[in-house]
Amino acid sequence: MNASTRLLKALLARGDYLERLTRTQTLQLLGILEAAHDEVLGKIAKTGGAWTREWLAEVATDIDSIYAAAVKKAYGILSSDLDTLAANEAEFLEGELGKVVAGVSITAPASAALWAGIAALPAASGSTLAQLFDALGINSRQAVVDAIRVGMAEGETVDQLTRRLRGSVVRRASWRVVNGKRTYIPGQYDGGVIEDITTRQARTLARTAVMHVGNQAREALYRENADIIKGYQRVETLDGDTCLVCGADDGHVYKPDEARPELPEHPNCRGIWCPVLKSFRELGLDVDEFPESTRASMDGQVAESETYATRLAKMDAETRRSVLGPGRAALYDRGVPLSAMVAGGKVIPLDEMTRVKKGAA
Repeated sequence: MNASTRLLKALLARGDYLERLTRTQTLQLLGILEAAHDEVLGKIAKTGGAWTREWLAEVATDIDSIYAAAVKKAYGILSSDLDTLAANEAEFLEGELGKVVAGVSITAPASAALWAGIAALPAASGSTLAQLFDALGINSRQAVVDAIRVGMAEGETVDQLTRRLRGSVVRRASWRVVNGKRTYIPGQYDGGVIEDITTRQARTLARTAVMHVGNQAREALYRENADIIKGYQRVETLDGDTCLVCGADDGHVYKPDEARPELPEHPNCRGIWCPVLKSFRELGLDVDEFPESTRASMDGQVAESETYATRLAKMDAETRRSVLGPGRAALYDRGVPLSAMVAGGKVIPLDEMTRVKKGAA
């Protein structure tokens, strides 16, 4: 097993920790939003169903303030955990690099300014984390106000409008003590604007925040140790949620000076960069100075891993149709490669794909 493969295995194993942290962040965010939802629903209940334009104008302003305050509070609380994550991730990778490149000095990034630098960078779709949190508040407010407006137009009662917003209650949200810590247990609701839009976006934001901080903390360490890195290999989580754009780039190796996508490339993106480490010879070192086990690992090769493309090729026809969709699966089976299904970071529309000739690159 070469050094890059050993490092990739450590990074993939680390993904379990990041997933647990994502769940924790999601619960914290949902708990704060739940309080905001209850405050909004309480305002609706107080009207007794006497809907007027004047009331809507007033309550819309109140709803805006409620969600703005909620996401501000959430960002403040979650930022503390993300700050810790940045330091921990850099420390983790420093240790793992030290294990696979024994005898080579590893430089750690300055931890004091690490989180501040990461927070200022675009996290996904060109927005910083703070801007993504603000957008969650704005989207929540807009979705709720739009739903109220529709309910008013249809003459709904307080109960009907509440169900439109919250949905039918399957299980109410609650707070419990789990392992000695007060923990938010999300409610379960059937339909409703809040569940369909706000809750879903909150989960996406939590995952995007964790992946952004983790990736950028590793990038900071890569920059400090650029002299031992000769490339970057993209590695994606391979499951049914992997998008075609990310899947098509999975396994691609970029040179150090080559432009590569910022990860996460989009909300909910789970891709990571695994460095391709130089061999001892490429580092100008005498391999005979190092133990046999270490010398064998430092071969300068990319990590050994199955890619999205190779896994796709192994799938049976039915599974491939479920992943690609019937139209693209048919084109794939006719010889159109995965790489021809995306361009410029976007999936090519199917009607354009039908004009792609067999074997197009």
